[in-house]
Amino acid sequence: MAAPTSSAPPVPYWPSVVIKPDTVRGVGTLFVNLILDIIFSMCALAVGLSAVLVAASPDPIAAASFIATLAAASCGLVLVFIINFILSLMSVIRMHHGADEYGPEHAANARRGVTFKWIGAGLSTMAAILVVGLVIFGTTTLFLAGGIPPTIYVPLLITIFWTAGVSAKAQMYRFMVRSLQPPETRRWSDIASAAIPALGIVGISLVGYYTARILGFFSNSGVVTSQEAAQLTQIMVGGVFLPPGLALVGYIVFLVVYGRTRDRLTHGLATLYGSLPPPVAWTAPAPVATTPAAAVPTVTPPAGGGFCGRCGHPYAAGALFCLNCGTPLAPSTSGPS
Repeated sequence: MAAPTSSAPPVPYWPSVVIKPDTVRGVGTLFVNLILDIIFSMCALAVGLSAVLVAASPDPIAAASFIATLAAASCGLVLVFIINFILSLMSVIRMHHGADEYGPEHAANARRGVTFKWIGAGLSTMAAILVVGLVIFGTTTLFLAGGIPPTIYVPLLITIFWTAGVSAKAQMYRFMVRSLQPPETRRWSDIASAAIPALGIVGISLVGYYTARILGFFSNSGVVTSQEAAQLTQIMVGGVFLPPGLALVGYIVFLVVYGRTRDRLTHGLATLYGSLPPPVAWTAPAPVATTPAAAVPTVTPPAGGGFCGRCGHPYAAGALFCLNCGTPLAPSTSGPS
């Protein structure tokens, strides 16, 4: 025989009833963003360092291979940049919606983090657009125009935008979990948020130095040989990728911080779930117990007597009237009418 099924509606337990805070989901998404940032930084660092190493070689074949590698790497970097931008937008929206879930201090820090997010996204987007334009139109246009071409300043401008963008992103990562992370990791966040812009200045210095050298060539003779142009172009374009590439160090530190913060928030949420009482299961209403009516005792008239024909009260034999209502009794009366 089949087991009997209950007709009562099912009731989920508390971990399914309580909505997961947006802050917890936002921190988890930011953890994924950091992984994508690390991938982006590794690719950018590979392009930047290979440019400097290839520039040291006078082989023209190496220069041509660098240009091809730059074009391929730029396409990959743009794809990772777009995916990371979409995920970071989702995480920032969640953090903004859940800003008031962990008190006023976290709300203030989260809103600062959102502000730095939009600043960094704007600056990094401008840098990415300029990089794509540099790849599409080619780096040789730096030396084709007569006199000092305006495009000579594009690599330096990209490096400045990218350094400012990753610096703002570092502050975003720092403030988003400032009030939630384990207290012992705050110093790590401070160091990482300061190291990222400091390392970005290295890229600005390198690109600025070689930009000044190119300007010196144009000022002195106005002629740049093809070999010198290839070497300077490789170093300048490679230096453009150094700010997001060297930010790898800070992103790794933030990845550890966010991992420990996520574990801490998950543990706090599990503690909250454990403190809640279990729900009362919904059951079908039990039938109301009814007590049977008390049986009316049977009244037996006295021997030889009967019942009053008016009120039914018993009377004894030989009574002339009812003791209850006073009705005269006839000898033939034997029960109630």
